[in-house]
Amino acid sequence: MRDSMNILKGNEKHIEACCSIAKGLSEYFTENAVETMSKDMKKHLLYIATDLDEVVGFMTIHRKNNHVAEILWMAVKKSKWNQGIGSALIERISNDLKSQGVRLLQVKTLSEDAKYSPYESTRQFYEKMNFIHIETIDPYPGWAPDNPCAIYVKIL
Repeated sequence: MRDSMNILKGNEKHIEACCSIAKGLSEYFTENAVETMSKDMKKHLLYIATDLDEVVGFMTIHRKNNHVAEILWMAVKKSKWNQGIGSALIERISNDLKSQGVRLLQVKTLSEDAKYSPYESTRQFYEKMNFIHIETIDPYPGWAPDNPCAIYVKIL
């Protein structure tokens, strides 16, 4: 990550920029997903990655209880991939949550059983960040048919 990049807590003024990033990743996020994402960003903890004051990545976190948090949404602007931004977001959030007593970070993503190649790199990223695949559920409540859910956890 370059010196010009920062990981900050976001707020409502950053939601449009975050949704714009997601819209640029249509192989990952449907229009309905972006609408839900926007609502979730208003209700849950939002972190952003900035480069020279431009939002280039984000993550939305839901505190499930005192010891468990879940990554609801995460994305990095495609032109900024492989520059350490996603890793920096995970590291910052992990450190912040751990300092608040959270012991487990969870994320759900599309399972390899779906045979949808764009998500191969997503799963590889989480595994590189020490998330462990613990279960695949299909059908997963609230997910569209034929979208098996892979659940990953990271011990903080």
